Amino acid sequence: MLHIHCGDSSAGTLRQSDVPGEVIVWCDPVVQGPTPAGLSGEAWHRRRAEYLATTAARLTAADLARRLQAEDDALARAPEHDEVVLWFDACLFDQSILICVLDRLSRLALGETRLSLICIGDFPGFARFRGLGELHAEQLASLFPTRRPVTPEQIALARRAWEAWVAPDPTDLAALARAETALLPYLGEALARRLEQFPSTTNGLDRLEQEALEAIAEGHDRPFSLFRAVDEREARPFIGDTMLWCLLEELASAETPLVTIDGPGPLPRFDDPPTSLEQWRLSLTPAGRAVLAGREDRIRLNGIDRWVGGVHLAGRGPIWRWHPREQKLVLA
Repeated sequence: MLHIHCGDSSAGTLRQSDVPGEVIVWCDPVVQGPTPAGLSGEAWHRRRAEYLATTAARLTAADLARRLQAEDDALARAPEHDEVVLWFDACLFDQSILICVLDRLSRLALGETRLSLICIGDFPGFARFRGLGELHAEQLASLFPTRRPVTPEQIALARRAWEAWVAPDPTDLAALARAETALLPYLGEALARRLEQFPSTTNGLDRLEQEALEAIAEGHDRPFSLFRAVDEREARPFIGDTMLWCLLEELASAETPLVTIDGPGPLPRFDDPPTSLEQWRLSLTPAGRAVLAGREDRIRLNGIDRWVGGVHLAGRGPIWRWHPREQKLVLA
């Protein structure tokens, strides 16, 4: 039996439980960075590794490409097991990996291998459930008997969603976010949140950037306090702390900075050793305050060069944006 997790925490906890089987972690956070259509194998690993290296302190693109290859190799061994159990949360981070992994598994010759799914959005005793990583071994083990077979219809939906995710035009993704996706009950909600990661028509900030600047303006000037404030703004938190630090560094290093970061150096990256975050202070620049107030536009000030899945947003001209009031994507 093979268990697939998308977090080291929950994977490590499951290994401590009495649930039988091998446990692997899918470590590629496809919610971040470019996931362009038409790439596979070495070309995919290279493109993803090049991006992930920009978020690392020590690991090189070559190091990360080897990790991604090892991840794919582990998944390719799925047919050696009688059952593959997928463990996922309801959040955007997990749902994006779920559709990616189901797409990959559907292309393998699985033979008699059964696919099962555990996917939850809450757990007894948690007023605000943040994910499988919060559970101890006995709680995780209690979920094992609740697993359900993955159906052909679920696989078809996941493949359709992944195709929309990597497409260079987000039209199909937007349509799927509005469609009936009850076969994967948290997918529609996650895709709707994904659309809010496009720059807004209001000021050019995506939702996560908006939340971060709002929290700083409210006085959350230390990284840990800021992370908690942003986390509380999300119905289903999907970011890790170092993901937020990379976002802040981007805003601080722009042609017209929106944020000032005072500290001993760059904020920690995901492969940095643990360090005290009390050494850093965050503040808004005048431009950041103007953008937050809607008097300026982030894209007009600084342009953009960013991938949202398969969509490359570039330059200062018309790009895909999210219209918050009308709740739709527009080319503006």
